[in-house]
Amino acid sequence: MCKEISVKELTLDTLFNLSPTYQNCRQSFEGIWQFAYEYETRFTAVCNHPFSNITACQRPGINFQIENQRFYMNYRKCHDVDSSFDAQYRYACLGQWVADNGNRYIVAVNMGEEQNFLRFTCFVDRTDQDLLMTKSRTASCSELKSAREGYEQLRLAHVKSETVLPSCKFPADYMGVWYNTANYDSEVTINDTHMIEVTKPNQGKPETVYYVCDESKGTRYMVAKLGIGGCQVDYMCFDFVRRHHSVIRYRQGRLYPLGDFRSVCTWSSFDNNPRWKYQVLVSVNPVAINCPIRGMFFFEQSGQTRLTVRDGVTKFPFDPLLECTKRNQQLSICPDSPDTIKIDMNKCDTLDYRARNVNYKYEILDYKWRCIAWWSEDTNGQLYTYDPEDGFSKYRCWVYQRDEYGQISLSRSHKDSCGLWQTPHDDVTPENLNLKLVLKNAERQYDNCPLQFHDGGNPWSEDVFLTVLDSGAARVRGDIVWFILFLAAVITAWNGIRD
Repeated sequence: MCKEISVKELTLDTLFNLSPTYQNCRQSFEGIWQFAYEYETRFTAVCNHPFSNITACQRPGINFQIENQRFYMNYRKCHDVDSSFDAQYRYACLGQWVADNGNRYIVAVNMGEEQNFLRFTCFVDRTDQDLLMTKSRTASCSELKSAREGYEQLRLAHVKSETVLPSCKFPADYMGVWYNTANYDSEVTINDTHMIEVTKPNQGKPETVYYVCDESKGTRYMVAKLGIGGCQVDYMCFDFVRRHHSVIRYRQGRLYPLGDFRSVCTWSSFDNNPRWKYQVLVSVNPVAINCPIRGMFFFEQSGQTRLTVRDGVTKFPFDPLLECTKRNQQLSICPDSPDTIKIDMNKCDTLDYRARNVNYKYEILDYKWRCIAWWSEDTNGQLYTYDPEDGFSKYRCWVYQRDEYGQISLSRSHKDSCGLWQTPHDDVTPENLNLKLVLKNAERQYDNCPLQFHDGGNPWSEDVFLTVLDSGAARVRGDIVWFILFLAAVITAWNGIRD
């Protein structure tokens, strides 16, 4: 008999224990939410009062456990909606569950109601969208069809409840908009006293966090962390490296409930992992700089995502008057564009009778990466490149090292941050590495692209290279030689006269 019952067409009734055990509300409600409310039968207009809110402030470590099992609904009357009202209800959380269709059911008890059929209340929202909610009138969850259909309909919005006044300032060159490589799709806006980070996860709504500068000493800044919808102020410490190029490097400590600088910004509050690395903020409008590696190279590649022919009208350069006899994969960073890494996956290396490279009409570069930052960390050089045409990530992190005079190894991360264990000689690691390049010097006599290398030890230095280009033999003018000989003779004669 029970097998004949269709679960999809089944209407479930809800039984409530008259002596319930209250649960912590953290999974159901947390923070402060402003809401607009309307009813199916009472009135059809929407009452959107700024002080209508749900307050569920959980205080970790509190001795009174009952405070973490309560939340409050504050209704405010709208003057343009006749049937709206002023009221406050206190609820205790009983539990929640998630249906197969993604609806989340939250059950609570009204602490000020004595009639059992009105005492228990059911809320319904979505696991992937918690800004819409419906509320039942009686002790029955079956009357709620979805997060949009029910007796009482609520539209929620997070409210920033706490305010902390700033007591210090961030460095002036930190101001701007930055991309945080430590979090997925995260944007950080920095002004004199605040950092505002907006993170966009794959699922759900964007999350906003405020950091308020409270106290600083040297490179360490103690900030107050405020979340949208949160009720608690936490304190944490940022340790910044002086800005260079288009990046800001930093590391952050643990959260503390009290703002004591000696406790929050002690060195032991940071990650004690011996392999720790600085996190990186990259400017959303980066400025290209001279690359730490220069020269003309042939390269070998390995890894999960290898470079392929990316652009070009034809598969190979086409010129009916010339024939290409040799092709190579070429990477070049030359003095004519020292801030750009150029890659040609089918570079023709045919030379003419003067041993000079033949330029084909239809030859097109496959990749152009702009260097935007470099430095040295853990004895390896790190390089950030920018490519607006990269469909996966505009920013890429590289770890590089010089193996010998004419050979350089690089490894590229899969995302926009280098892995904790990433080295230049790894092909594929358990982290996010996906490409390795081994560059071998291939400069010829008339290429005018000399090999140069900087290990990234001082990224604040302005003069990185001294470049002297001279493709032919130097000739000394004859009049200069005669002038030098004449001057030597005069000096010799003068010394003879004095003697």
